[in-house]
Amino acid sequence: MTARHSGQGGFALVLVLLALTLLTAIASMALAASVGQLRTASIAGRVLSERTAARAAVDAVLNITRGFPASQVGDSAVELVRRPFGRSGWQRVLDLRLTTEMHALLGEAALDSGVRVSHARLVWWMDPEARIAAHAGAVESGTIAIGSGASVLTDSAMTGRPGIPSCHHLPRLSNLLAGRPLQVASGLPSPPEWGAGGDGSDFARVRLGWFGRRLLSRLADHSAAAGGPLPAAGCPGCWSGLVYSHGDNEVIRQGAGVLVVDGDLTFAPGSSWTGLILVAGDVTVHDTARIQGLVRGGGSVTLEPGSEVDGSACSAFRALQAASSLARPIPLPGRSRLAPVAPASR
Repeated sequence: MTARHSGQGGFALVLVLLALTLLTAIASMALAASVGQLRTASIAGRVLSERTAARAAVDAVLNITRGFPASQVGDSAVELVRRPFGRSGWQRVLDLRLTTEMHALLGEAALDSGVRVSHARLVWWMDPEARIAAHAGAVESGTIAIGSGASVLTDSAMTGRPGIPSCHHLPRLSNLLAGRPLQVASGLPSPPEWGAGGDGSDFARVRLGWFGRRLLSRLADHSAAAGGPLPAAGCPGCWSGLVYSHGDNEVIRQGAGVLVVDGDLTFAPGSSWTGLILVAGDVTVHDTARIQGLVRGGGSVTLEPGSEVDGSACSAFRALQAASSLARPIPLPGRSRLAPVAPASR
């Protein structure tokens, strides 16, 4: 072999080696890219799983949580539930109380990746004391007519009654009524206390905070058709919970609880109701009939001669507190889910 051929062969060998090296480098880069893509996909998959788990945990808490909140405005979030997730992960839901009745439920979930993903939802959680504190008068209505000899008492709104303990220990209610004594009568409050405003037709006739007509009907402990019988109280301090009437009705006996009427309400002579009364239409209280608590009527309230309203904020509070079906967080109507919270280190 000549020197020239030998040189050409050596050069070709170098080219082959360079080509092999380049191919190896390309293959290594492709492998590294594939591994990176797999790692990215794996991380994205874990984050998606964690986010789904965080959201599911919040939804589950909304379905099962009963009772009034333990969290306080300005305090740290309270853990409502915590449970295992995956092989070594966890998920939990925290309750952060933003205002008296507005809460953020924060769901968190983490696998073994060392990060947690959060999902938050804005909810309304009724506070009985705040609900009663929103009443300015013993009777709130569009118009009120008080006949000769009828009486509306408001001088002992926080005092106990037979079977009903005093409410002087409730700071918000006591402080409010000390600075603004309960009036005999007052006009109807603005939404979201009463009336639909921009909140939708479900709140147009009757509402209790963010409980609209359909939800109040669904959660009722006792449901009555128009003109159907309303439950009677078995003893002083015995409550019937939430009572809902689908249309006009009449109180003919002694009852107690939260009475919601999607229509007009009439009190027969000698009848009585203790607690909180919310009526979409007109309220007529006949001679010798008696109300102990607070009344809110969307139309007119007529107190005929000999009737009585004992403006007891304490009775209304106790009735609302005893309506356990209302003691639950509910998502605000419309868009209540907050923007996804980015993953954070543990």
